[in-house]
Amino acid sequence: MLLEKLDSTDTRIILRLATGLDDIHQITEGGMEIPADTEARILAFMERRLNGTPMAYIMGEKEFYGLPFRVSESVLIPRPDTETLVDTAIELASGFNDPRILDLCTGSGAIGTAIAHMLSNPVALSDISENAIAIAKENYRINTGMEADARIGNLFDPWTGSHFDIIASNPPYLTDIWYEETDKDVKAEPIGAFIGGGDDGLDIIREIIRRSPEYLSPSGYLVLECDYRQIEICGRLLETAGFSDITSRKDLAGKERVVYGRRNSK
Repeated sequence: MLLEKLDSTDTRIILRLATGLDDIHQITEGGMEIPADTEARILAFMERRLNGTPMAYIMGEKEFYGLPFRVSESVLIPRPDTETLVDTAIELASGFNDPRILDLCTGSGAIGTAIAHMLSNPVALSDISENAIAIAKENYRINTGMEADARIGNLFDPWTGSHFDIIASNPPYLTDIWYEETDKDVKAEPIGAFIGGGDDGLDIIREIIRRSPEYLSPSGYLVLECDYRQIEICGRLLETAGFSDITSRKDLAGKERVVYGRRNSK
């Protein structure tokens, strides 16, 4: 049976999605007859999962920072490691009155929405994907009760003339080789959310660092997520671009995950 090929957690989730029964009722009502349409849904969910579709896409939802986020194949699935980026942005925001914050490359809107929820402060969102922005706006509205200033465009293109105290971004940063080493669940997510360009995966981050001073307020911060193998290089790039107070932070697994710097206002 297909069920035997899935781990127990996936099986329970699929049965809950298809039947509406929680874990306890799946046990107590295990002998119930399953209607044909429900059985068809179970089989469809199982086939998707066995073919490598992440469970978050099958469920249509993923929790991040304690909040529910709608996800689809158009956006990267939020990951616990990225909560370090949110924590860092929130901490830095405490140094500003009514901080102006941008979530660049927002995807599902998870970063900006979590920050806005925690601070009760608006956060602007932008992404190159129209589909991603539609999902981000919905997630922002559901979790904050506010309407997002969410714009479509490449990096800073939608923000001409705007300035922010904090720009937070989890941009694509994997190398082609690192991407090929990922499992099939990752490859089911949009490839454009992973590969950063160049031999070191940092082409997009380089452009963000190069352009960001024009969009930062005096003494504003640029906060970036990257791979632990890129932290040192990113720190040097920030230094070369004139940033000061360059600092890195570790993720939940103890690996360097976030690097940030402060715009030199001189």
